Amino acid sequence: MQNRLLPTYTSQSSGNAGSNQQIGWNHRLLAVFVIFAVCFIAIAIRLAYIQIQLRENYVDTFNTTRVEFESIPGRDGRILTDQAVFATDVARYDVEVHYRWLEEPADRNWLTQKARGEIPGTQRRTEELLETARQTVLNKRSEMWRRLSIMSEVPETHLQSRRAGIQTRVEKIAASVNRRHKAREVSKAETVAKPGLTGMFEQAKQAITSPPQRLSLAPIIVKEELAYHPIASNVSLEVAAEIRAHPELYPGLRVKDSTARLYPKSTLAAHLIGTRSRDVEADSLDRVGRSGIERSYDGHLRGIDGQRQLTFDRRGEIISTKVLREPLSGRDVVLTIESDLQKSAELLLDEALAGQSNSNEKPSPTPPGGCILVMDAHSGDILTIANAPRFDLNLMVRPSGDTWNSTVNDPRHPLFPRATQMTVPPGSVFKVLSAAAMLEATDVDPLSHRFCQGYLDRPDRHRCYIFRHFGVGHGNVTLRSALAQSCNVYFFQAARLMGPEPLADWATRFGFGQPTGIDLPFERRGNVPNPRQSKQAGGSQPRWYAGDTLGLAIGQSRLTVTPLQVATMMAAVANGGYLVTPRVTESVRSERGKYKWAARPRRRIAGLSQQTISEIQHGLFSAVNDPAGTGYKTVRLDEVSIAGKTGTAEVGGNKPDHAWFSGYVPADRPRFAFVVMLEHGGSGGSAAGPLARKLVQSMIRTGLLVPSEGTVSQVRVD
Repeated sequence: MQNRLLPTYTSQSSGNAGSNQQIGWNHRLLAVFVIFAVCFIAIAIRLAYIQIQLRENYVDTFNTTRVEFESIPGRDGRILTDQAVFATDVARYDVEVHYRWLEEPADRNWLTQKARGEIPGTQRRTEELLETARQTVLNKRSEMWRRLSIMSEVPETHLQSRRAGIQTRVEKIAASVNRRHKAREVSKAETVAKPGLTGMFEQAKQAITSPPQRLSLAPIIVKEELAYHPIASNVSLEVAAEIRAHPELYPGLRVKDSTARLYPKSTLAAHLIGTRSRDVEADSLDRVGRSGIERSYDGHLRGIDGQRQLTFDRRGEIISTKVLREPLSGRDVVLTIESDLQKSAELLLDEALAGQSNSNEKPSPTPPGGCILVMDAHSGDILTIANAPRFDLNLMVRPSGDTWNSTVNDPRHPLFPRATQMTVPPGSVFKVLSAAAMLEATDVDPLSHRFCQGYLDRPDRHRCYIFRHFGVGHGNVTLRSALAQSCNVYFFQAARLMGPEPLADWATRFGFGQPTGIDLPFERRGNVPNPRQSKQAGGSQPRWYAGDTLGLAIGQSRLTVTPLQVATMMAAVANGGYLVTPRVTESVRSERGKYKWAARPRRRIAGLSQQTISEIQHGLFSAVNDPAGTGYKTVRLDEVSIAGKTGTAEVGGNKPDHAWFSGYVPADRPRFAFVVMLEHGGSGGSAAGPLARKLVQSMIRTGLLVPSEGTVSQVRVD
């Protein structure tokens, strides 16, 4: 058999078959072309969609910035007198560092990006130059830390320890976030796709229409890695100025402004000035007054914060700042306090609490606390409002746990403002009011004599102080000598004669049982018992007994008062029968000027005659200047005549009595009323009296009183 080519058919039928076969292949090629064209068109549409519609999500993110707004703290107003500043705001500068500038070792991507900024654009892909630039950035960072250590006088080892602490905390946060992220990725991977063409179609649709997701192996960058962290607190103005003036030397640092409350006088007038702290409940950086002047005048003192716009790049570093609103300072509050006299009064109290104030008298109990008040009897201006024990205002700005616990657990209660919130029996100083009630409610002649045998009915009850201690009475006494010698029996007899209602009524007229209206917060009102309500069946108060009337006449029973109320009572006696409203603030100052508070109008005590005032004044003068007076040995001065009343208030429970002395100076031309009160201090004459005398001597030294020859006093005229 020979191999040869097959014969070629040239018939008509053969030609038609070849033509049909060629047409079929053309159709197939066209179909393949259409399929590929459709795919390319879909891909082109997807690329165009990504390029145009999703550009912000992918390309523009490398160039986007983030804007935040930061408060610029406004300075709170000062609290001051004409002699001293008690509270002020001082600028505080804290240094913060961007996390990437403290991270060790440095983040590779961040370091490369910073290195490229050190190289011209045409050479940034040269690895040798990049490595050199990376080392340059690291050297710059090391130099930055060295400079900061020298300026702030903080050893580099301390700064390194703080940086390590910040990095440890941030790494823990990042590890926790990435751990949860990885768990979610594993959960997604374990999701079973739908079988068949439906599942394939959904996967293809998701791949084409959904933006690309972060690779599960790529770690999440937490915001703490792109933020600034505090590295040095309360640096000096020089350090802050240096960092701001040379940002090229401190590229990873920023200075954050704030203000801190400073009390230059520390413990002086601590209860009066009060405290100021952040309002945590309002989730604000604003500080609010918590007590004292800081609270009463918070609306005047508080500054208004400004606002600053900060622009960050995508790595969290600040690239620009802009002040949108300047801060406004608060107003200054000017006090009526005489700072030198305030200091002297507090030293007297400190000596009393230390048991050093009775060197010439028989020993008295050591009081756990006390207060001294000095008030202008005519205007109500408070010149001194001293409390003891006290606390350091600066330690209460940001108290440590130990400081706070030791302060609040102190059994002497150093945070307690006794002058305005301590409510205790006034003892015999209340006899001033009992005398006014007796003279106005009865027709008793103040010059008539009554006999005191030392007790009223029985020698074991309702006795005088001298009978309890010496077994004798006062003999024949008048109103003046009863006040001078503090005769209980005289006032017991007067109380029996007039009953309890006039006592309660005149106590209310003199302002007891109600706030005085002083411009300090949380003033207590005390308690004046109501005999009428107590006598009613089913009344809310305990039943009233005859002994309650006797106790009320000498400042005992259920009567409680504040030292400030006693001072206003004594001021009313000194000024001729007018009830004044105490105040501690003279004026408010701002950049626009000074606003001086006008003293509130005095209120005449209804029904109080001038004759009654005169009789009481004579009795108070005798209490100090008559040899038989309870204050003659411990209070009397040759330089200035003093009028006043001692008080010894019983408290029961085997506790020492409260010691009182309340009076006014000069006795012949009254100007200032004052109160000395020692909590559980013993006898008013032997414990509170010496402090009263030293207080008046301090008033002479500070120039408030000018002594004259003999016992005639003159007051400095401003």
